[in-house]
Amino acid sequence: MRKRFRRRAAIEPIIGHLKSDHRMKRNFLKGMVGDEINVLLAAAAFNFKKAMRALALLFAWIWILLLEQIVPPTDQLA
Repeated sequence: MRKRFRRRAAIEPIIGHLKSDHRMKRNFLKGMVGDEINVLLAAAAFNFKKAMRALALLFAWIWILLLEQIVPPTDQLA
């Protein structure tokens, strides 16, 4: 029983973000198929945004490493 509550507590914030950030408050698509499409598109947008953030961090890290190779640190200039 406790595992179920923990799992639900982990998922509730994600559902809240989907509703507020990915237009899941109101469904404009018709019928049951429209509901399914709306959920899949919102989940895809959520995952895409998460992946893009991770890629941005990776590219920033690579950029910093490249700059360190090109420009020596200031303490080694003297």
